[in-house]
Amino acid sequence: MTGNMVEFEAAGSNGRTATGYLAVPASGRGPGVLVLHAWWGLNEFFKSLCERLAGEGFVALAPDLYHGRTAASIDGAKQLMSTLNSDEASLDITGAIDYLLAQQATQGDKV
Repeated sequence: MTGNMVEFEAAGSNGRTATGYLAVPASGRGPGVLVLHAWWGLNEFFKSLCERLAGEGFVALAPDLYHGRTAASIDGAKQLMSTLNSDEASLDITGAIDYLLAQQATQGDKV
């Protein structure tokens, strides 16, 4: 089981792409689970959470709603949250679900 950053198309975005952290179980397949990060961004905690879920047999994907930016302080997290485009984030989340559903690792399973 190893996770890595992946790129996928944001839903309804006319080709705009988004990224996320994907972790697949050692078996190579399982039900998908979408992991949404907190206001800190897609940091190591959420990547390790995806890894732990993969260790339990899930295909875990955490979309990066801040596009590579993370915060280390409450003020920084507030700043990131204030710049979040909720319409774009919704498209990224929907694109992440579509990406999970299209993976061979989740074929026949639920997300």
